[in-house]
Amino acid sequence: MRIDELLRSMAFRLAVVFAIVVTLSTSAVFAFVYWHVANSDMERARTSLADEVGKAAGEPMAQLQPELERRLTRDLRQIEYVGLFDAKGQHLYGNIASLPAIPLDGHSHVIVTTTPDGTGSEQAFFVGRSRPDGGTLVMGRSLYEIHALQQSVLRALAIGIGPTILLALLVGILLSLRATRRLSAIHLAIDRVIQGNLHERLPTNQIPDGIDEVVQSVNRMLDEITRLVNQLRQVGDNIAHDLRTPLTAARVRLERAIAEPDAQLRATAEQILGDLDRALTTVSALLRISQIESGLQRSAFAQLDVAQLCREVFSFYAPLAEAKSITMTLQAQAKVPFVGDADLLREALMNLVDNAIKFAPQDGRVRILVENGATGPRLEVSDDGPGVAPADRDKIFKRFCRAAATKSVPGNGLGLSMAMTIAEVHGLTLRLADSPCGACFEMAPAPRPSAIERPIGRQRPRRKSTKTANA
Repeated sequence: MRIDELLRSMAFRLAVVFAIVVTLSTSAVFAFVYWHVANSDMERARTSLADEVGKAAGEPMAQLQPELERRLTRDLRQIEYVGLFDAKGQHLYGNIASLPAIPLDGHSHVIVTTTPDGTGSEQAFFVGRSRPDGGTLVMGRSLYEIHALQQSVLRALAIGIGPTILLALLVGILLSLRATRRLSAIHLAIDRVIQGNLHERLPTNQIPDGIDEVVQSVNRMLDEITRLVNQLRQVGDNIAHDLRTPLTAARVRLERAIAEPDAQLRATAEQILGDLDRALTTVSALLRISQIESGLQRSAFAQLDVAQLCREVFSFYAPLAEAKSITMTLQAQAKVPFVGDADLLREALMNLVDNAIKFAPQDGRVRILVENGATGPRLEVSDDGPGVAPADRDKIFKRFCRAAATKSVPGNGLGLSMAMTIAEVHGLTLRLADSPCGACFEMAPAPRPSAIERPIGRQRPRRKSTKTANA
């Protein structure tokens, strides 16, 4: 990464802000340490000297003077001040020639005075107190050592704050470079995805963080996009395959019709129309599924009665079932309320019933059941036809996929796919339940713990006609 790009990056600006914050906070801590050291040492020295003067002022002269001599003798650094004066203010003993201009209140006062050796002046604090005999005792101490300690602490803090600032800035720059490299890698991966490489995924760290959560969500989104694109590509291939056969047959028949006498032209044209109708039916079904998946039908949701829809579908297919000598029964509660699109649910139910009648054998049986389940309506459509082989159970809901046992039955393989799409739009699930014979499809709000439902026992039909139960 170039220097100018680094300087313009948000990560670098955050690193600079981080360094400034660390510098200010460190400076504040150092200033507090300096203030605390300076004031505590000064206060300690003042309190100690005031206590010494208070005790010494009450001692008799015979005991006091030897103590003052020992104090000055031990003062090799010459920072101690001692002055003993009589009641008239005459100097009796010590290295203070005259009374300093301070109140005799027993408290310390800072003044500028001449050094004990008389070579200069310095700051010192003095404590003065009157004696019982009328005399005055004054003791003081130079601020040289305290100032020297303060200067040492200040130099140490000044020396220490420089490396701290540099270290904070260095750490900030390293973190910004790391973040910038990672964002750059993510940006490059996104560019490759934009260029059409849908198998590209955004890089993640070994140690997850907040960015990784976003990256993982984007990767899951890319997985779903890839799946949808592959599904769309497969659908396109299936459409091309399914339309090629009837269109090719229509072309061949047209070529033959050109060479045939006029008497046979009508029959050939009817065959061609049948092939074109099958192609149009396939296209219409695909467009219908696409419309349902787009969610445009959600605007038509309203309160409805699923039981009434089942009665309408039952009445519609009753003549067809009777013509095929199939016994069709309806078991429905008085009312099964639900919020949805009545036309779509009717279409899904019709697809299921149409398949059941189509695959049920002569003199077979088809049953429709609708009831109020624990979380919503539960609907079953079962037949006693050839059923679905275990190998085909995961395929029958895919578009254009048909079970091996039903290849000879006319159809385009889109009915179950459309019914499942309608169920998903309504928050329902459509699945194949287990049955001792035939097939049983269940539509319900939520899947049960197992995909295998309780068996639906086959009942021997009493007569070859349609009838209703609780309808």
